[in-house]
Amino acid sequence: MMLNKKTLTDPSPKKSKSLLLIITSIGFIAGIITIFTTQNSFGGGDSTQHFNLAYWGWEHPHLLFDHWGKPLFTILISPMAQFGMNGARIFNLIFGIATGIIIWRIAVEFKFKRALLSMFFVIFTPIYFILIFTPLTEVLYSFFITLSILLFFKKKYYLSAIILSFTPLIRNEGIVLIPVFLTAYLLKKKYLTIPLLSIGFLFISLLGYPIYKDFWWLITQMPYMGDAGDIYGSGSILHFIGDTRGILGYPIGYLLPLGLIIIIHRWVKTEGLKLNDSFFFILLVVGSYIVFLSAHSYVWWKGIGNSLGLVRVMGSVTPLAALTAFIGFSFLIDQISRLNNKAAKFFTYGSLFWMFMLGIATHQSGFNLSKQQQLITESSGFIINNDLAKDKIFYYDPFVPYSMGIDPYNINVCQLGVVNKMKPSLGMPDNSLLIWDSHFGPNEGRTPLNILLSDKNLELIETFTPPEPVIVLGGYNYEVKIFRKITDSSSK
Repeated sequence: MMLNKKTLTDPSPKKSKSLLLIITSIGFIAGIITIFTTQNSFGGGDSTQHFNLAYWGWEHPHLLFDHWGKPLFTILISPMAQFGMNGARIFNLIFGIATGIIIWRIAVEFKFKRALLSMFFVIFTPIYFILIFTPLTEVLYSFFITLSILLFFKKKYYLSAIILSFTPLIRNEGIVLIPVFLTAYLLKKKYLTIPLLSIGFLFISLLGYPIYKDFWWLITQMPYMGDAGDIYGSGSILHFIGDTRGILGYPIGYLLPLGLIIIIHRWVKTEGLKLNDSFFFILLVVGSYIVFLSAHSYVWWKGIGNSLGLVRVMGSVTPLAALTAFIGFSFLIDQISRLNNKAAKFFTYGSLFWMFMLGIATHQSGFNLSKQQQLITESSGFIINNDLAKDKIFYYDPFVPYSMGIDPYNINVCQLGVVNKMKPSLGMPDNSLLIWDSHFGPNEGRTPLNILLSDKNLELIETFTPPEPVIVLGGYNYEVKIFRKITDSSSK
């Protein structure tokens, strides 16, 4: 490798393997304890919906190929989801730790000093840390993309391309990194990688064909073809960079540009702009992070692609930023140690402690039910305790059937949304319930409250509001209202 200069080398990286096993074992046990002693709300309705698709997919197989749920992700997580939400969370814990190990392996390939610490950088990146304890897609995506990079540097180019071909089936925007990798493969003259990049698409298309009766369903059933800019809005092109604390955390955010400068400086000044591993590190590791960041920044800025500007999407590639930042960190330790070893140790332990605290504390609220979920739980309890669940339930928030323990895909029991948005009672059986919330109802559900209140065949039976006002998407004060369909007297 071409980055193995004296200040970045580790003379015996294999000695760290036993320590790696100890650290990962402790980390996994700590993660399991965290999962079983906390609830989860990070990701809101998306977390619940991903779990619902994976859990109920064994009873309704077509759900495994739900395009919104990302078919490869849903298929892979579904066995663990059968053990409940915590089973699904353990799935991500396993792959989060595995991604940290892959980053360590890349650091070892480049003979970076203190390579084992690179795993610490990955796990305690704030957005990545909280994602590890959710059933969301970003962690699995990060595993596939980092594994593809590791295989590239191990000169297993064809296997790297095959792994990469599955990434858009975990997150749709993964397609933006295909040209980055394709450039690397072509520069290596590995032309067979071009057809291999279609394997993931072909494989999942064939598996899903019996469901959709359409080989091209991954294209024709794309859930993001429409425009929901009126709901989700748009924002600054620097939106993701501006939330450095919530995504990378300040230590990694500050060290990232330093690491990039060091890599580029070595490649330009020491290695003479050669197409060596330093170049491909810049292209695949740094380049992938920058391209991914740029793509999400652009669609949020333009208000397209149904982007909500969620910072969690960057968790898909933060391990790459963490590895780049780690180079800057190692460089600073070397420089400080030349002046004073004690100062170097203070800097090392101080930085790691700062990283650790930001990692576990930044999104700490995500380990509890959100105020919205608490209110949904309260309203669900009202329905159950008053024996109102015997009739069909219409709802907007995916957390409703989850909190009630009912199959959200059994249309005889419940239904997401209403058929007629202008007169919701049409199509609702008598005595059926409609659980409306001011987050999903007027936004994704396209059913504002005034429509429900003006429907004479809907009776408002209960309203739930949080102890303190909560503003949700669209600027609405959050509340939950339960309506009951009453007999249409005009039809008698």
